[in-house]
Amino acid sequence: MRPTRKATLWVFAILMFLLFRGAGDHALLDPIEGLNASVTLNMATRGDLFVPRAGDFFYTGKAMGFWWLSALCLKILGWSEAAVRFWPVIGGLGMAAGAWFIARRLKSERVANFAAILTGSALLTYAASQIASPHTLYSLLTTGALVGFIYGTSDNRFFLLTHAASALGFIAYGPAGLLLPWLSFLIYAYATGEWNALADALFYWPGVLATIFLVDGYLVLMYMNHPALLALMRYMPRAAAFNTFGNALLFLAFGAFPWCGIAGYAIKDALPLTWREVRPHEKNNALLVIWIAVFSFFGLFSGDAFLITAVIPPLAALSSLCVAKIIEESNNNNGNNDYDAARRMMIWECSFFGVFVIVVLPWFYFGATASLRGTLLSLVPWIGIECLFLAFGLRCVKKREMRKIMLQLSVAALLSLLPLAGVFDLLAENLSIRPNALWLKEEVKTGDKIVQYGMNNPSLYFYTARESILFEARPLSGVAERTPFSEKALVETWEGPARVFLIVAQSDKIRPLGGSVHNVYDDARYIILSNQNGKK
Repeated sequence: MRPTRKATLWVFAILMFLLFRGAGDHALLDPIEGLNASVTLNMATRGDLFVPRAGDFFYTGKAMGFWWLSALCLKILGWSEAAVRFWPVIGGLGMAAGAWFIARRLKSERVANFAAILTGSALLTYAASQIASPHTLYSLLTTGALVGFIYGTSDNRFFLLTHAASALGFIAYGPAGLLLPWLSFLIYAYATGEWNALADALFYWPGVLATIFLVDGYLVLMYMNHPALLALMRYMPRAAAFNTFGNALLFLAFGAFPWCGIAGYAIKDALPLTWREVRPHEKNNALLVIWIAVFSFFGLFSGDAFLITAVIPPLAALSSLCVAKIIEESNNNNGNNDYDAARRMMIWECSFFGVFVIVVLPWFYFGATASLRGTLLSLVPWIGIECLFLAFGLRCVKKREMRKIMLQLSVAALLSLLPLAGVFDLLAENLSIRPNALWLKEEVKTGDKIVQYGMNNPSLYFYTARESILFEARPLSGVAERTPFSEKALVETWEGPARVFLIVAQSDKIRPLGGSVHNVYDDARYIILSNQNGKK
């Protein structure tokens, strides 16, 4: 076996270990995971594949394909967090494979391995693959459309992949999965004059048939089973968390680690001198830049920061091509050893990292809640790894050992994933309701009622499979509005014959309740009160 082929197997084996590692260890993080996990559980247990429900309430999300796949995993792998995170992890690995194929087509297998490492180890990719959501699956499918287009310019048969992947993106996420890839190709054709390539891809008849079969088949299936879902496709429910422009920028900054400066330099280097006359060797880079611009704009302004994951594979491929180009130029400079490009790249890297540490990280720290602030301690090793990379990178440039930069960046990128295990564990410890929910699952009997006071934790349903009543709870985006539960109704329920379990955060002050009040569960974050003592 060739050394590069062995290296490829090692790269994906390591990425598989790092991405699957811990996927089932930490609890579900409310609210975005709780919503998706609750919908998935409903589909897996109630058998209703066309009415997405979070508990007993209709959910206006659109990721039917993702929920179907996740429900299948629950059936096969069992009722666990790992089952609902299986496809996000597969999406993360698939994105790395997509970056590998792009870089392999445009350069070499060695550069492709580097692109795969950058993609699989990007913090935003890792975060999205550790949360039960459709974002990495959506990014995998859109990346597949890009791979098909790049390979299809040499072999038209690959245009079938472009059509099929974008159509499946429509099923897995919604219209954005189908429209954004073709919008990127249209802008590319307009900017570079490659109208023939666009026409060949758009009118490749096996691909057209595949798109018609998948998209129209899905629409007919929805119309026959639940016509209201077709109208909801025009509705974009914002993610229940991370839905502001500032947070989107923050996640983009985190997601580019530890190569944000190199990625920025790669984009600047890839921009054509003029878009009117793009030289042949610049056209593939122009396509990657346009793709990054289109998906970044949509991700930043759609209110769902995790959609930015779609730019990671082409950005990683572009970065790997840029580093490879700098190495080649430094080695083929007729003995002059001009390392200006390498020095500029490292200056970009140092500048981006300095802005992140001095500006972004303190802004996030002081703006975060107390429960999130503690997780930043797990980022100290992460920052240390980046500092080591910068030090060794500058040393390599000074000693003109450019080939070592690619190796050191790969090691730093992979090591950067290890501290994140601690971040997710702390987040789960501070935000999840799993211990309380598992206790309730054993205690609650038929006829008992669960009430959340001042909270709205959808994952409670995933763990208990029982719907809870909300009182003074903030609504969640995309979930059908619930009838307000008045104070009078709460008192009547509390004083009624049914046994009631009332979950209250330790930091909240609850209004006085009539009748008997028994503290049946108490931990550092929540207490559970009941109007009856002892087991039924």
